[in-house]
Amino acid sequence: MLEYLSERGRKWVRTLPPLVKAHFDNFYNMYDKEKNPNGLINMGTAESHLVNNEICDLLRKSAERMDLTGYNIHYNKFEGSDEFRTAIAEHWQNIIFGEDADVTLTKDNVATCAGCTVALETLAMLLAEPGDVFLIPAPYYSSFVDDINERAGVIPVGVWCDEKLDRNAFEEAYEKVTKEGKRVRAVLFSSPNNPIGTVYKKEAVQNVIDFAMAHDIDVISDEIYAQTVFDPEAEFISTMKLVPASYRHRVHVTSSFAKDFLLSGFRTGMCFSFNECIIQGFASITYYSCVSSHTQSLLTAMLKSPELSGIMDLSRQRLAKAYHIFADGLAAIGVPTMKAQAGIFVMADFSAYMEKDEFEVEHVLWEKIYNDLMINVSPGQLFGYNEPGWFRACYAFDEDTVHEACRRLATLKK
Repeated sequence: MLEYLSERGRKWVRTLPPLVKAHFDNFYNMYDKEKNPNGLINMGTAESHLVNNEICDLLRKSAERMDLTGYNIHYNKFEGSDEFRTAIAEHWQNIIFGEDADVTLTKDNVATCAGCTVALETLAMLLAEPGDVFLIPAPYYSSFVDDINERAGVIPVGVWCDEKLDRNAFEEAYEKVTKEGKRVRAVLFSSPNNPIGTVYKKEAVQNVIDFAMAHDIDVISDEIYAQTVFDPEAEFISTMKLVPASYRHRVHVTSSFAKDFLLSGFRTGMCFSFNECIIQGFASITYYSCVSSHTQSLLTAMLKSPELSGIMDLSRQRLAKAYHIFADGLAAIGVPTMKAQAGIFVMADFSAYMEKDEFEVEHVLWEKIYNDLMINVSPGQLFGYNEPGWFRACYAFDEDTVHEACRRLATLKK
């Protein structure tokens, strides 16, 4: 049947990569302490399950409160209704700028779309031509690669940085790329960091801004985990807050309801920008990927609900507890982890279980953990790691599930 498809259509007819297949396999063999105690524990997908009941209850209340009229059930602006974008701007005002800031987010700085993936792809299309380059400090969110390259054709170039986001590393990468005849159009990074869970210090984020300004390029700051900071000693600072007013139109923030609010299935993301042409571009492109009017009405009511802040606090408390249970469990079997301060994942060093320091052996170890222990984790190579043996594990489950994952990992043989 493949011969009936176009050349470009044929590339989409492909089997799922093993790591993607592992995610979907979870649907058919999901671990349950009572019903399926030997089932798969999916620690490869960055989703939180810690306040499922509370969020569902809040959505039921929000459904009763939402203002659903004839206006809400028909076509609306592709970038999102005025009411929805206003509610988003009011909620994220404190996250990005703070309540007492002299800069105010309005609906005119917000565009919504069907997930953060779409927001990132749209920015790639608006800011770069196919073959242009985005510099991405590594380790990085693995799907950044597909988000900007699969259809937009932007080339991702990893820049190995420590948590200080060393400017010299960016300068070296920039020089190398330009010598190859390519054009760097932006820096793309996640803040807080995915996969490590680092909350960048002010000076680190400032390094990115200073580098971008020096080379007249844009910055895309994916702040999808901004509301998951559970370390009391860490302070999240939005990239947009630090940039000078004269360059604010060159910094774009993406986020979503998928992580902080647990609503990954709602497919609702957004872009914040002070470049009106970026927002106008979203208004055109999101014709193909806008958010349903019903979802917008429901989430508008949720953002206005008095119970929301308490649920977010509870989520962070449970994240901290789950993180410490899992990190302590790994430490007990001699598996080091990198300190996480936010997010729903931790990077763990399983290199002691590898015979050779090679990424091929890392993949073999992933298969062993998946097939023998029925735990899905993500190999570090996906995130641009320069050392084999690191794996990302998402731990945002109830305590029984986290303890069970630790019990199984303790049986892993070297």
